[in-house]
Amino acid sequence: MDLQLSEQHVLITGGSKGIGLACARGFLREGARVSLVARDQNGLANARQHLLSDAADAQARIALVAADLREGAHAEQALVEAEAAFGPIDVLV
Repeated sequence: MDLQLSEQHVLITGGSKGIGLACARGFLREGARVSLVARDQNGLANARQHLLSDAADAQARIALVAADLREGAHAEQALVEAEAAFGPIDVLV
């Protein structure tokens, strides 16, 4: 299915597991660039490995941002890092 997400920048909070990780998989299949945000850097690294096992060509379309979004300054920094990787956010999950 073509959802016209190719080259769109999707930021997914809680992206290292569960529903967030499943969403990331779907967005990558559609050709989107995906920034995953979660508190745990190791969890993010594991999520990247899972995503690459599905689509090895997605390496350049995945950015990882470790941040505790309960803290305003951390949330702001996460946005800065994600936009530095892929430009403005088109979709927020």
